Amino acid sequence: MLTLLRRARGVGLDIGSGSVKALVLERRRSEVVVVGCGVAPIGAGEDLLELRQAVHAALADAGASGEPVIASVGGPDVVIRVISLPPVPKPKVLPALELQHRELGLLPPREAILDAHILRKSRKDVTSNEILAVSLPKPRLDERVRLLRQAAVEVRILDVEPLALLNGGIHLTALESGELLVLLTVGQETSTLCLFSEQGPVVARYLNVGAGAFSERLRTIFPGQERSKPWTIPAAEVPKAESACQDIVDQMAEDIRLSLTFYRTEYDRESLPRYAIGGSVDLPYIGRWIAGRLGLGAPLEVLDPFKATEVKMARTTVDLAASGPIFLQAFGLALRGV
Repeated sequence: MLTLLRRARGVGLDIGSGSVKALVLERRRSEVVVVGCGVAPIGAGEDLLELRQAVHAALADAGASGEPVIASVGGPDVVIRVISLPPVPKPKVLPALELQHRELGLLPPREAILDAHILRKSRKDVTSNEILAVSLPKPRLDERVRLLRQAAVEVRILDVEPLALLNGGIHLTALESGELLVLLTVGQETSTLCLFSEQGPVVARYLNVGAGAFSERLRTIFPGQERSKPWTIPAAEVPKAESACQDIVDQMAEDIRLSLTFYRTEYDRESLPRYAIGGSVDLPYIGRWIAGRLGLGAPLEVLDPFKATEVKMARTTVDLAASGPIFLQAFGLALRGV
């Protein structure tokens, strides 16, 4: 009886630049509910004691101390491919991919960890299957595993960052058939761009610009802004701020434009793009500025787990009204557990 009454529960742990985020989901009937969240800042260095304290502070605030977590590993050297293979038994999928790794654009087996999942029958060739393959350098995986062990955290699942972001984005947008999700997640130093539709594969790339670049530029013209608080720019000064950040916005918009053109040319010419943004969007104008450069009629859709999902928390120190977008990856990870 106790087993039957136990709710499915997932704890997503996002160790990102600048902070650690933890989010807890429970499945209640057909819906998922946010039952806990926590965030703790971390410095720019590699102080393991500080990091361990931040991880445990975030988990404690989320009400998940001691629970197994779902974490992630990512970086520009992580390779994600959707590959067509002739039908082979599941145990032979990985050996087949390793044998053809050069032709398939995967990392050398001796230097990387490879994982793969059968997605579906190929739409182009009914005699083959589409395989989602993820290949990441062993040092990057070892580094993340070592960090989690040193933080004394039990890992339930280790996901790949872009797939976790897409998992959260697809859920929050309720992406429909015929839509192509263009998801920009802004980090402090770098950002992640993910594209996905039912007609095509996952495409992900890292952009060498993040929220820190905007903040650094804006502090040259608004020196009084406190570093620990979201940006507040008077309406009359917004054009001045946009002008100061124009080259950064242009760079991000051009990366999005080129990636979308590639996706539509190679995979899906028909689906309607749906633009969304998450992550460090303390400066609320980023989505509006990028949308303007892309020629869109509305700002990018802001993905906020706390506004799109029922929240039932006894307590938290997190400002739910202002912090939702930074929990996108933790939300996508927690979904894996429910």
